Amino acid sequence: MKAILILTAVTLANAATTVNFQGFPAPNTGFNLKNESIFTNYDNFKSSGQAFQLWDANTVREAPKNDTIKLKWLSAATFSASPLPPAVNSRVVSFKIRGDGSISAAASLYASSYSAQDNVMEQVFTETYDDSTVRGWDDGLNVSSSIGWEGDDQGDTSAKAVTSAKASYRIISWITVEQASMLLNVSVADLTPAKFNDVYAAAWERKNPPAPAPSPAPPASGAERRAFSVTVFVVITTTLMILC
Repeated sequence: MKAILILTAVTLANAATTVNFQGFPAPNTGFNLKNESIFTNYDNFKSSGQAFQLWDANTVREAPKNDTIKLKWLSAATFSASPLPPAVNSRVVSFKIRGDGSISAAASLYASSYSAQDNVMEQVFTETYDDSTVRGWDDGLNVSSSIGWEGDDQGDTSAKAVTSAKASYRIISWITVEQASMLLNVSVADLTPAKFNDVYAAAWERKNPPAPAPSPAPPASGAERRAFSVTVFVVITTTLMILC
């Protein structure tokens, strides 16, 4: 029995989780384990005025639902200036690419800041229509990890609000504008910082449609109702005369 327990312990030890570069010394500040700059993705974002990310998530949900691939278009950014640490705020158009090829867009917000203690650019994404949040760590490589969550959202008025809680881990891949255009089936010319604001505004309004203008309430008293009717008649008659 003792021999079996020892054998089991050895087997479990040999099967322990390992990661790339495990056992390597910690990299120098500002560099990752490949001895490349932590700020590669950040600098590319700053120089081009935009960035694209492809997300692949594995999610556990309160209510079952299939995961979808998301493509993030980051632009309209503000970058920190020296002597502050590298940091950026930006708006995001989040494209959801479904298995049937259909695509929808929503508006998100993004912030990232360098932490010398952790030697990484910490990232936060938040939606503009619910309380879903994602936290990630950009170390300058093309692929990085993140976690996301959404709790009970009392401000969510949708039918699925009571079952919207979720937690996930996901892989974030920094991709080129050419790769993004192929995934979205659009021209590279459609994915420029100059065109971003219009796309973002349309995505925001899709989730936040403007409220219809309220109809004027008729007055309560008889005299006021007669005056109100005359006013409405004059407005309609004037409008018809102009149109004619």
